[in-house]
Amino acid sequence: MKHLYLLVATAAVALAATPFPSKTKNCIEHCKCKKNDLPSRLQVIECDRPLVLNETTFRNVNKQIISTVSLQNVIIDQIQESVFKSFKVLEDVLILNTKIGAIDAKSFNYVKRLKFSDCGFEDTLDLFSEKLEELYLANCQIEQIPVLNGLFSLRFLSLTGNYIKDIDIETFAELFDLQELYLSNNEIFKIPPTLFINNVDLNSLYLDNNPLKHFYLNTSTEDLETLSLSNCQLETFDERSTERLSTLSELNLSNNKIKSLSGKAMSHMKSLSVINLANNKLEQLDDDIFAGNPGLYKITLDGNNFKTLPSFYLDSGEVFTTYTFSCNHCGLKSLPGTVFKNMPGVVDLQLSNNEFANVDNMFQYIPSLKMLDISHNNIVYISPLAFANNTNLEALNVAGNPLLALNPEVFAHTRVISEVDARNASLKMLWSNKNNNIPSLHKLLLSGNQLSSLTIEDFKVTPNLIAIDLSNNPLQFTEDFCKGINWMDKKQIRPIEYSQELDELPGPYIENPKNFDGFTFTSWSEFYNNKCPDVSTTTPGSWEPASDVDIHDNVIDDSTLALEYEDEDDDDVDEDDDDEYNYDDEMEADEESLSKYVEDRNSNLAKASYILSVTSVFILTALVVLTLAVTITLTILRRNNNFNMHKANLPRLKIPMWHSTPGQKKHSGSVYRPLSEDLSGPKTPKLSRYEFTSTPTVHSSNP
Repeated sequence: MKHLYLLVATAAVALAATPFPSKTKNCIEHCKCKKNDLPSRLQVIECDRPLVLNETTFRNVNKQIISTVSLQNVIIDQIQESVFKSFKVLEDVLILNTKIGAIDAKSFNYVKRLKFSDCGFEDTLDLFSEKLEELYLANCQIEQIPVLNGLFSLRFLSLTGNYIKDIDIETFAELFDLQELYLSNNEIFKIPPTLFINNVDLNSLYLDNNPLKHFYLNTSTEDLETLSLSNCQLETFDERSTERLSTLSELNLSNNKIKSLSGKAMSHMKSLSVINLANNKLEQLDDDIFAGNPGLYKITLDGNNFKTLPSFYLDSGEVFTTYTFSCNHCGLKSLPGTVFKNMPGVVDLQLSNNEFANVDNMFQYIPSLKMLDISHNNIVYISPLAFANNTNLEALNVAGNPLLALNPEVFAHTRVISEVDARNASLKMLWSNKNNNIPSLHKLLLSGNQLSSLTIEDFKVTPNLIAIDLSNNPLQFTEDFCKGINWMDKKQIRPIEYSQELDELPGPYIENPKNFDGFTFTSWSEFYNNKCPDVSTTTPGSWEPASDVDIHDNVIDDSTLALEYEDEDDDDVDEDDDDEYNYDDEMEADEESLSKYVEDRNSNLAKASYILSVTSVFILTALVVLTLAVTITLTILRRNNNFNMHKANLPRLKIPMWHSTPGQKKHSGSVYRPLSEDLSGPKTPKLSRYEFTSTPTVHSSNP
């Protein structure tokens, strides 16, 4: 009996030690939490009473796996120092749209990132943390920057959208590791010149939408690379403003009141790669404006009142590395051919909404040009030689110009042109002549013109077209036009219409057959609406974009082969450009993938732990029940004195024993006797393998 008690006690201890899956709320009391597939994220979205955040507030949640805590639309009376102390992997705390009372200085000493957004504070913040790396205080109606001297590891600070007016000279003095600072959308009217004297690691500074009027830093911030001063009412940005910005790579001065800018002022920023001067009051730029900035790869001059542009050059005599140049809404009437003579690498050129009457000789020094926007000018005629040197041109936008007709000879030298946008171009006929085909053209946008009739011959100019936009034209559905529709349908050329809803959809048309760069595919039957009854068209669902082989089936000549060879040579340059464009997107995707992987891993570990706990409990319970049953049965039987296991009438199996009877072979225990020879007759003589008789003895069965 003692053994029984010992066994039961052991089982009880084992069961007590096994972690049963607790039925916790996974939320704090008196609150509602948002259901989340990620066990590492806790989102409190509503509470029926004010909260006091302390060490017992989160007793119902699994503190071993929670990495993010979010509190939204609640009222917090107090945040105590010990509230997050027992969390093992907590990194992020987000408090949104919340009224907050008292906060202990060390309340967030155990988190890396802290975000307050649309919050109201009763007291001035005074935080202390050796671990906090990022602090976000946006739209919190703060009038004074809180004390930050106790945040020794802070690298990122955002104070956007508040009512800050004055900044004390020692505000950031103790933030030695600060790298990014956002002070946009405040009421700051002055920046102390020595404000960042101790912030030697400061990399990015954003001061947009503050009434500064002037900017000057008397400090050597050796790591400052990004400076944004958009909409700061700046009237000047001279040499004094730039003399301490030698390491700057990106400068945003858009939406200010700057009237003049000198090359000497710009020359201090020798590492400058991106400059945005859009929407100022500039009327003229000197030829040497960027003479000391050899690394410029993006120049934006939109919204200024220029009449023309200078002939940009470098002091070194070399060419710029610029690949994006934009001067939309600049009042330009003409451009000399030498403007881009030292910018042969420009890939994307934006010159829309100006006053050009023609574009002859404007682009002769830009052989790398791929995307050209000259929409909404006064261009009536484009010379066949206008793009003679732009053999890499892929996309041309001439929308909004009074062209009357397109000349296919313009594209004689642009062998890779794939898209032409001629919407609202007053076209009364599609082509002025048919002296040249455009085999590389895939998309043609013609909506909002004066086109009344089109024929098969018009469409044969673009034999490999994929999509065409003919909407909002006074088309007459004549027999010739209906035949043209039938011809396009057989060639799998699809009608498209501009869709504002689809304009932001990601992915090219091949990945999303219903979307072609913001345009919606329709069917020809919808387009002609029973006005061409004899036309039998395919359904849009059966259409698939033509492959590259199909597109070029009819264009296999020496010039095409030479073009393909040139395309291969250009691939390396394109890949480099793509890498620069997509670097930030890849980094963000890598960070998102890593975050998702970590969260999935935590989820899998939690599920595995739960399954293991349940399995262990089941096995131990089964063993205990079995042991108890056997023990109780044996105890009862032993108490019965009349019970004798040997005399009990229990079913038994009788298995024949192996015998050593002479003449009988042993067998495996079967109840059947193995076959043996009959011993009743005469005995068979034994022959020796070494003895032979001359006449063998023969036994007869006859008597």
